[in-house]
Amino acid sequence: MKKIINEIHVSGRTRRMLSKRRFRSGRLIGATALVAIMAGGQAQAACESPDGGKCLVVASAMEPGSLFIIRDGDQGNELVNWSVNQPLVDRNTNGQLVPVLAAELPVPDATDQTVWHVKLRQGVKFTNGEPFNAETVKYTIDLVADPAFGASINGIETLKTAKVIDEYTVDIVTKAPDPWLLYRISTLRFVPVEASRNAGAYAQSPVGTGPYKFVQWDKGQRIVLEKNKDYWGGDDAQLSRVEFRFIPESATRIASLQSGEVDMVSGLTPDDLKKVPQVLKSSNAANGSYLRFNLETPPYDNKAFRQALIHAINRDALSEYLWAGQATVEPCQTLPKGEVGFNDTLRAYPYDPAKAKELLAQVDLPAGFTVNAAFTTGGYVPKDAETGQAIAADWAAIGLKTNIQYLSSDKWLDDLLSGSTKTKSGSPLPLSYVHIPYHSMYAARIASRIFARTNRMSTLGTKYPEIDDLLATANQSFDVAKATAAFEQVYKVGCDEALYIPLVDYPDFWGASARVRYETGPGAITRLHVDKIRLD
Repeated sequence: MKKIINEIHVSGRTRRMLSKRRFRSGRLIGATALVAIMAGGQAQAACESPDGGKCLVVASAMEPGSLFIIRDGDQGNELVNWSVNQPLVDRNTNGQLVPVLAAELPVPDATDQTVWHVKLRQGVKFTNGEPFNAETVKYTIDLVADPAFGASINGIETLKTAKVIDEYTVDIVTKAPDPWLLYRISTLRFVPVEASRNAGAYAQSPVGTGPYKFVQWDKGQRIVLEKNKDYWGGDDAQLSRVEFRFIPESATRIASLQSGEVDMVSGLTPDDLKKVPQVLKSSNAANGSYLRFNLETPPYDNKAFRQALIHAINRDALSEYLWAGQATVEPCQTLPKGEVGFNDTLRAYPYDPAKAKELLAQVDLPAGFTVNAAFTTGGYVPKDAETGQAIAADWAAIGLKTNIQYLSSDKWLDDLLSGSTKTKSGSPLPLSYVHIPYHSMYAARIASRIFARTNRMSTLGTKYPEIDDLLATANQSFDVAKATAAFEQVYKVGCDEALYIPLVDYPDFWGASARVRYETGPGAITRLHVDKIRLD
């Protein structure tokens, strides 16, 4: 595999993804336009604040399609909005839940486990002067709970409504008992009632309660934020102005950092780490990856065949040669170690081509059988195409013909969420690569995507009914030990029965100039808190 991966590395080409899904992916500006901006003495001037204060420039591959954070929650949107709109609670750099717009951590009702009581901070205002209060919370929750609204953010699956008790007290109501609600709503930002009624206008000019306010969007080039001088949380933010510049090509982003045109760049791979003055790395594995089967499609309904595919993949080589040792092989579960539900007893299936061939001999494959699989490509998910090529080589080594389609992330997600022929039982592509960012309630969210029959990403079909009761207990029991044990058992069934193929976890990498000081936390650095950034 080393030879294959090295060849992939040498011959890899830059691909550009043109977004067709406005709300799932950001827009990428064209290389020609970017070269005109960055090259030949025509580079943009250094960022300057109107008040002469400190200014930061962040270069990102992803330009948002919209800035309506609760409706159109793509990564480009999050990058800009995480310091504009705020949640009730958030996770700090240590991963602990802390109140933000809530005055204290919400608590469940003593008798009705579908109700959570929330006390709100008083005196908080949006930058347009609208008050933040219980009506705001009800308005936002009712919006995202309404299927017609089309919210694309995570963490809202169990929300039903909210009830106003008084101006600064509100009850959140869930569809079923949800002990993990606080983790889920750490991704939910709140929007002003009046300003957001015109969704089109708000998507272009958002208003929030955060330490920074939106001031300008030059489409195809940059978005500008300025410090909210009336911020309810005080005057701790150092930066007067922040510019997000959109540069899709990784090499150009890095060159702009090296030349001093920008201060931070997103989306580094391990190949890039030696090229930047400073590497920022998430404090845990911010991303997971796995292969999903349609379990009702022969021969993927055969456990021996699934195990053969797993034993054939050299995941240690993926970590060593694609990720320069920065990735870790997932121990038979796609979940960060140490998180609720992680099963310490599970071990990864070992790389064993001989065992894979032995299992394959037990399967009656049709003449001319080909493993058809769909992988993403286009640079949105790091190393996705290279991972596909390496795995295809491993499967070829045990005698399997493999046909991998490399789809843009947009196309892949469109097919997945629409339930097209690629994701239905009996489809021509019954096996798909999935990247999953680790944030909010990891175990509940990931287990749902893999094992919940009602989730559009799941391919469990009608088999393994024992998982249903386990998931219900894991997701709804307020007995933490009982819920945790149920999650662990769900992942054990997934491992023992080879219901999917956990691959590798890997951190999020950014580059920064030497003058930047920023403490990263768990999850993707893309969820940037610019008020915490310091410049020497």
